Amino acid sequence: MKKTDTINLIEDLCQKLSIVVKYDRFFGRGGFCRLRERSFFIINENLSNDAKEEIFVNEFRAFDFNDTFLPPKLRDLFNKR
Repeated sequence: MKKTDTINLIEDLCQKLSIVVKYDRFFGRGGFCRLRERSFFIINENLSNDAKEEIFVNEFRAFDFNDTFLPPKLRDLFNKR
């Protein structure tokens, strides 16, 4: 399944924020977590792109992006939901 442009933008943002994104097969959907001093998004690779995007967006709503540049598409998406 091809990644959407939005997921690519989110993955780029994660890289800038030093958040590791891992896709794997497991029971459940996944989400954001911290282990020691590192941050991760662990996402079930069997989910649809819409479901993956929803996980990222729901988790990023708790982040403060006031001092961070976000592409307009991501800013709208994070503020919309």
